[in-house]
Amino acid sequence: MEELKKIAKIDEGFCICIDGVYSIQTKKIIIAAGVTDQLPEIPGLAERWGKTVFHCPYCHGYELEQGKIGILATSEHSLQLAMMLPDWGPTTLLLNGNDQLIHTEWHTSLQKRGVIVEPCLIQEIRGEAEIVFTDGKVIALDGLFIPTRTYITQPWLAELGCEVEDTPFGQIIKTNATKDTTVKGVFACGDIARLGGSVPFAVADGMMAGVSAHRSLILNGSS
Repeated sequence: MEELKKIAKIDEGFCICIDGVYSIQTKKIIIAAGVTDQLPEIPGLAERWGKTVFHCPYCHGYELEQGKIGILATSEHSLQLAMMLPDWGPTTLLLNGNDQLIHTEWHTSLQKRGVIVEPCLIQEIRGEAEIVFTDGKVIALDGLFIPTRTYITQPWLAELGCEVEDTPFGQIIKTNATKDTTVKGVFACGDIARLGGSVPFAVADGMMAGVSAHRSLILNGSS
């Protein structure tokens, strides 16, 4: 697979270096490169990412068919997600030693939703989604949700100079409603340019970015 190595701004647009071997010139660029999830360093977790460990119940909750669900506490957003997850199945909030995340009001709200709070440290994840704690206890789940932060890892993006926003949920390239970035002639779409990774959102963004790039080429307007 060919790999983009470098992008340089030139008078008539951009010069893109491929594999350090050859280059192409273009007037416009659409960035649809995606992002990288930062996963907690728990043995067995990374191997199950996208299989029985997920980031979003709206994308994967239906797959669990009202089975037993776990939610790993990584931030206050995890507690908000724990409040919603019982609609997809019986839910256990795994604090993994992060007791400071939860206070009395949250305990009360979670209890009303039927969420079980498990404070123990996680030792590993095994099987389909079995949570093994350091005290020897094991909870068998059908699926585990983890609200992750995402990061932009493409080194060539810094050369373009597009403004990047750092949010509680991760990094995204700043765009306007027509998917223009802060650099003239550069558009961005999909997970790298919006919060809440989702295929339908990415497809819609790609449509808008493509239309905007085409219009800017034909109409010779600002982009």
